[in-house]
Amino acid sequence: MAYGLGVTVQVGERGQVYTSDDLDLWAYRDSGTTNSLLGVAFLGNRMIITGQNGTVVWGDTLESLGYINLNTQNWLVGVAASSSLAVAVGDNGAIYSSPDGTNWTSESTASITGWLSAITVGGSAGNTFVAVGASGLVAVRGNNGSWTTVSKSPTTQNLNDVAFINNQYWAVGDNGTVLTGDSAAKNWSTVTGVGATNTLFGVAGTNTSILIVGDQEVRLQDNGNPWTNELLANTNNPAPAWTYYCAIWEGSLFFMGGRSGMMVEGFKTNSTSGLTEWITRNEPVRNWLWDVTRTPNFYVAAGDRGTVMTSADGVSWSLELVPGAATNSVLLGVGGTTNGLVVVGNKGTILYSANTLTNLNITNLLGGVGQLLTNVVSTVGTLWNAISPPTTNDLLGVAVFGNSYVVGGAGGTILTSPDGTTWTVRSTPTTAVLSGLTAFPGGLVATGDRGTILSSTDGIHWTNRVSGTTNWIYRVRYLNGNLVAVGENGTILKSTDGANWTSATSGTTAWLNGVDYPFDSYFAVGNQGTVLQSADLITWTNLGTITQKSLYGVAGTTNQIVLTGVEGVAIRGVLQPLLDPVSFVNFSRSSSQNIYLISGRVDQRVTVQNASTFTNWVDGVTFELLDRSGTLLILENADTNNPPVGFLRGKMAP
Repeated sequence: MAYGLGVTVQVGERGQVYTSDDLDLWAYRDSGTTNSLLGVAFLGNRMIITGQNGTVVWGDTLESLGYINLNTQNWLVGVAASSSLAVAVGDNGAIYSSPDGTNWTSESTASITGWLSAITVGGSAGNTFVAVGASGLVAVRGNNGSWTTVSKSPTTQNLNDVAFINNQYWAVGDNGTVLTGDSAAKNWSTVTGVGATNTLFGVAGTNTSILIVGDQEVRLQDNGNPWTNELLANTNNPAPAWTYYCAIWEGSLFFMGGRSGMMVEGFKTNSTSGLTEWITRNEPVRNWLWDVTRTPNFYVAAGDRGTVMTSADGVSWSLELVPGAATNSVLLGVGGTTNGLVVVGNKGTILYSANTLTNLNITNLLGGVGQLLTNVVSTVGTLWNAISPPTTNDLLGVAVFGNSYVVGGAGGTILTSPDGTTWTVRSTPTTAVLSGLTAFPGGLVATGDRGTILSSTDGIHWTNRVSGTTNWIYRVRYLNGNLVAVGENGTILKSTDGANWTSATSGTTAWLNGVDYPFDSYFAVGNQGTVLQSADLITWTNLGTITQKSLYGVAGTTNQIVLTGVEGVAIRGVLQPLLDPVSFVNFSRSSSQNIYLISGRVDQRVTVQNASTFTNWVDGVTFELLDRSGTLLILENADTNNPPVGFLRGKMAP
């Protein structure tokens, strides 16, 4: 992260750039690349971002960012800027400098071959660059552009971040390592009493306070007092226990960022006390989501700590209340219909949600008078009941066969139920973990570890089938007239009858955890963000995603796909172009600002064009509709010489 010109910038995986001027509303910026971005700094009024394989992104405005490739395979993981120079560092001792962020010169030297992980600038004149890296490496840049290493670094631990705070350098690294260096960066010493033992990734501070963050670590020193552990529950409002990668001081508060978009602010409670108030303004569910399904009307996802979430559109998700007995359960599978839903998990956990109707009272103001209105709504997906299971084995797969629910699990477990509440154990010819289960016109198929495939015509009698593999076949689905199974080492199998199976070449060795056919293609998802697509189940294309987090569930509609997985990640994608025109709901112009309200479909991208006549249209900024209301309020600076008449139109963007 970086803070400058009144704007906070966050960069991350797959070329993601987000900016905010209030830490509440965040705007996505088009970086022009899908490479990972790791460093960000301000060179005067120019923002500079560095990342994977020599990537440099720069911009004088947030709406228009340029992309440069320095033609190196080295990742540039850190960048810092003085008033006249930017310097980026990275793998294999890579060092590049630029006076403007667009023209770069290599300063790599044979004396520095270790990986450099971070860089800062400071010193009495504000132009001494210091980089840190592997095995306690500390390197200092001279005014002539030459680099020297500090021969007496007090550690051999990897150093992950460095900052110039209150006229001295601070560096943090593995195993709780904290160092300080003088203003010339020549003399370094180990800081004691911090109390951290895990890997540290970030350091920030003021003239009176130092904040250090890392893997389950948030340590603070205020006004020279002893270091405090800000994760402890006995502070007034402790910071969440999490992995934090970066921290910055924003003039009035500390701001920390971490895995899965975690963002935490820290405030002083008063002028004399330390920072004891830690606030997460928007706290999404970060529990792992192990499965997701789509009914005709909404999505249902299930995961760790009894998590059940529903969404009508894949945009806004609601955390549903589960019975107290299930709040610590790991929910591993979900399935059902609009008549009822079943969620299953570890130690035989079964939750059932029936399609019953209930009254919902809403108070509205009509003509200034409060009116009590009663709506009749369904409880399916929202009201869950814990069912006493006939097994303590872990349960993972759910299917609906005719009028019956069928569940599969560890030890070759198969359970059937006519109503979701009364369950019967069925005999199977295996002790394998049955993690996948699906119904098709010819019966049922269950899949599991050791290449196990079972089939049944009635859900009661089960037969072993030859899979041709010993890999774990994790999920199976009946899609577009085919049975499709995916699993360990990129395994993909297909069948039309459940008895005879053939394999397909997936092109990956990643573990595949889910498969679906939401529009006109098959999609398989798996570990490290793997997403494969195929039109025919023969040729598969690796699409990649915007995350490296493992994906376990996939479901969709005719125009949308939703992926879920590690740490509550929920990703949606548009499968068909959104060609419906947007509407200009309202527009007003002041002497210095244009304000207009656009209405369209969620995930629609539009470029606002303007013209003084109906010719010579000029492209403005491209926006994306992200709010579930499908509206977007836009404020932009007006031209100083606005014509008396102007025209606006929305041009659809890919």
